[in-house]
Amino acid sequence: MKKLILLPLLFVSCILFAQQYGTMYVAAKTGLSIREKQDAASKVLDKIPYGTKITLLETNEERKSIVTEGITGYWQKVKYNNKTGYILDSYLFPWPAPKLATVKEMKNYLTQNTVPFGAKLIVKSGSMNNIEEMGWEVQKQLYKNGAEWHKHLGYESGSDTYFLPGFTMEQGFLLLRLIPEFKEVFGEKDTYPTESKTYKKGETEYILTVDKETYGEGEFKFTWVKRISLEFSPDISYIFEMFMLGNELVIVFGGGV
Repeated sequence: MKKLILLPLLFVSCILFAQQYGTMYVAAKTGLSIREKQDAASKVLDKIPYGTKITLLETNEERKSIVTEGITGYWQKVKYNNKTGYILDSYLFPWPAPKLATVKEMKNYLTQNTVPFGAKLIVKSGSMNNIEEMGWEVQKQLYKNGAEWHKHLGYESGSDTYFLPGFTMEQGFLLLRLIPEFKEVFGEKDTYPTESKTYKKGETEYILTVDKETYGEGEFKFTWVKRISLEFSPDISYIFEMFMLGNELVIVFGGGV
């Protein structure tokens, strides 16, 4: 049992460690403040614009954590415009941030960052033009950076599945808030989901399910959000899911009558 508990903790630790060094991209629409100290109240030295490529500096300092919009982040040391200070890593992406003027769908974001690797694979069964045959079609496209896009088409239903290597659940949430295709899933003012609940936006009811597990005790206690699911029916029924598969973030979004 101890080994089973250790593995998820090790997995989470690896994710956090991977974010501490190397090249990242600013994903805060209003820019990211670089501060004199690891404190949100400390002096602002400069502001790093949205989309800027930065390098996180290695340091022996203990990193302080802070929770913003439901996301736990850490202060990271950076150098920008000849100023050295600290930024919050909650709003950093492993890929360049979406170009807001042109990225309206996830497919646009993939096109911005990578190119297809090989031809699209299409598998069919039956005919979707014939109700009695209940045909379906699956399309799959692999990209050179390891990303994937799967499209499933069925009778009066369909879904898209995206595999994004290197993204965490929290980064995926922030990414979806920036892409209009997902505006009914996560709004600009929504916070990162950590609890299951049922709520309404206008006349539409949303059923949010957060699957999570807690490991450890005391100061070593950690809650890991494994999967986020959302169901809503403004006109047709929509379903959304987001979860980790190894080091890939998986996003599923589809609907049907």
